[in-house]
Amino acid sequence: MNYEFMGSSGSPRIDSVQFHVSSSLRKAEAYIRKHHVDAHSWWQVHPHVIDTIEFDEGLEVHFYSHRGTPLRAAPTGRALAAFKKHVARYPEIYGQNSG
Repeated sequence: MNYEFMGSSGSPRIDSVQFHVSSSLRKAEAYIRKHHVDAHSWWQVHPHVIDTIEFDEGLEVHFYSHRGTPLRAAPTGRALAAFKKHVARYPEIYGQNSG
């Protein structure tokens, strides 16, 4: 999953999109390192077992920075700060009073 802040700096919200399904954690990590996302984004990999009768998502989760660096937790503070800088950099998109 790719997570990112969106909205306005006065009312930011987290959005997520599932981009890809990989057959292994190693392949997911390779995918993450190859694809560029904005600094106000991060990645989460949540392993699932497919083709099973029991649906158990489990507790295993892996977080990665927007550049693919492994992290212990979702970098929401860093990503929010990056989003606010992004909004300030593009007033024509977010409006003059978005910061």
